[in-house]
Amino acid sequence: MRVEYWVYFAVLSQMYRENMRTSFLGIVSCMLAFSVGTFAQTAATGYTRMANEAVRERLDFGDKQDFEDAQRGFIATVEGPAVLTEDGKVSYTLEGWDFLKGEAPETVNPSLWRQSQLNRIHGLFEVIPGKVYQVRGFDIANMTFVRTDNGWVIIDVTTADASAKAGYDLVKRYVGDFPVRAVVLTHPHADHYGGIEAIRRGAPNKDFEIIAPKGFMESAQNENVMAGVAMTRRATYMYGLQLRPDGQGLVGTGLGQTLATGTKGIAKPTDEIGRTGERRVIDGLEMEFVFAPESEAPVEIMVWFPQLKAFCTAEDMTHNLHNLVTLRGAKVRSGLLWSKHIDTALRLYGDRVEVSFSSHHWPTWGNERIVGYWEAQRDLYRYLHDQTLHLANRGLTPNEIAECIVLPASLDTLFHCRGYYGTVSHNVKSQYELYFGWFDGNPANLNPLPPTELGTKYVEAMGGADRVLSLAREAYDRGEYRWVATLLNHLVFAEPGNMGARRLLADAYVQLGYQSESGPWRNFYLSGAKDLTREESPYSSRLINEQVLARIDTETLLDFCAVQLSGEWAASWRGVIDLYFTDTNERAALIFSNGVLTNRPGYVARQADVRLELAKADFIRLFFGKTDLAGLREASKVTCTGNEGVLEALLSCVEPSEPDFNIVLP
Repeated sequence: MRVEYWVYFAVLSQMYRENMRTSFLGIVSCMLAFSVGTFAQTAATGYTRMANEAVRERLDFGDKQDFEDAQRGFIATVEGPAVLTEDGKVSYTLEGWDFLKGEAPETVNPSLWRQSQLNRIHGLFEVIPGKVYQVRGFDIANMTFVRTDNGWVIIDVTTADASAKAGYDLVKRYVGDFPVRAVVLTHPHADHYGGIEAIRRGAPNKDFEIIAPKGFMESAQNENVMAGVAMTRRATYMYGLQLRPDGQGLVGTGLGQTLATGTKGIAKPTDEIGRTGERRVIDGLEMEFVFAPESEAPVEIMVWFPQLKAFCTAEDMTHNLHNLVTLRGAKVRSGLLWSKHIDTALRLYGDRVEVSFSSHHWPTWGNERIVGYWEAQRDLYRYLHDQTLHLANRGLTPNEIAECIVLPASLDTLFHCRGYYGTVSHNVKSQYELYFGWFDGNPANLNPLPPTELGTKYVEAMGGADRVLSLAREAYDRGEYRWVATLLNHLVFAEPGNMGARRLLADAYVQLGYQSESGPWRNFYLSGAKDLTREESPYSSRLINEQVLARIDTETLLDFCAVQLSGEWAASWRGVIDLYFTDTNERAALIFSNGVLTNRPGYVARQADVRLELAKADFIRLFFGKTDLAGLREASKVTCTGNEGVLEALLSCVEPSEPDFNIVLP
């Protein structure tokens, strides 16, 4: 999160009082930084120390209510230092977060440190005696178990099989191994549905309902597949997947510590909720749903349990400011609609609710506390939405709005409204984009030069690389890390081999990361610093693979294939392919023209240039170059008739996505 102006004033005043001593130490630190080859400056500078101390003075760190709530009802946790996969690999570390037990070091914003201390609390917890239990701290997300007359309704199942199994095993050991009557998937983000197969394997019965919001499968596919490669690369930054957990690296994401790894699955809903007020009775347990589309996810449901006076907020109310647009990339969310959905919950259940729990973080008990919490969350998202438009309608641009919007003290001083995950800065920019798109209205920004050309011209205009680097070093010694980042980003894109510029830019990113209250902001800054100074290839996880593609619906698969074409290469080709998947009995017509691959699912192309019959998985392998027609023919896995040149032309235009693309370098 950005440091407000008053923080900078405090920093500058104190640095003046420290006088020459601090300036000398800053210069020495900078010299030492340039003597190493990787992360250059790993210590917090005086400016960073003072910025973090200002946060400590502003917030009430003596308030321990969240710690009491996070530990309330503790029953047990797993034995050992980690949650393990079936083959013994670490899915989620437990001991790895033990460094958070002490006081915040100078290299971490104390507010983020506090949030991470809360998120590291792990195990099985009793929320309502004999009725509601939660598993927390085995993944970024929670898993909730609600007793029916004779079994369980499980709400969300974490990211991976390992975390889901570990939590379910604790429930079976300490509460009871009852049949699963239903699984409620609150929304189509993978940290809420990925562990479903572990539940299916572990349950004494296999015939349970899967309840989800209407449009669940479509949303899950669209968000995680079509833009999945770029989103995954950016997610390595957002979640700090290449950072080591410690006080100079990964301390958490704000929403939770990190994602569990290992095998993941997905299940098609058997029952969909499409409107607020829909009711279900599962084995004696009554549930009433709030349908909340275009809030934290494209589709989402919250759940009221009238017999228990308990409400599941899903991910629409958590103990932080959430994202109105995620830094990994996703469709912009409406703060207005998000706020209205929360108000619906308040209107319908605010006078009755006694327990509020979510798919992240810890519960809240007591009607008065819950109502205050819900009202603040409602007003938080509405304030960001309304004030963005208020200032936009007075002519301010996104960056100007982000600099001047400050939450009212009544919200800003509440820990559950702090920007541990989303931030005021990037959330208000998202609301501007929601209404106005990317363009801020200034013609200078209508068609700007691309980064490398822009950087080259900036460096030339400022007197060359040495001059830019000198200015950046002076700015660094003044604690102007945002300005350093701007200067040196231009220089690095103009001269990517300039290691002096890269190391000083990494130093600036490190200090900005150390000051960040937002876990994703910290992770982005520190990951950028790491990529600037590393010698090996950048780390990127692989979300999209043959197995994932084989499970998605055919139309989405073919749309994804179309995205892989180089329009330049494909521009001169035309043709029609009649496609038949022999294993799923599905047909489609592929129309290849003007650099575009259009698909018509369920359509027989009677005037096709070529007809192709094969299994869906074999088509995927053929399209992405893992096999060829000759190999499939030899294995008797394909029938291809007509003008094969059309098919060969199509395949020659495939330019697969690059999962390890540069972010902080050209």
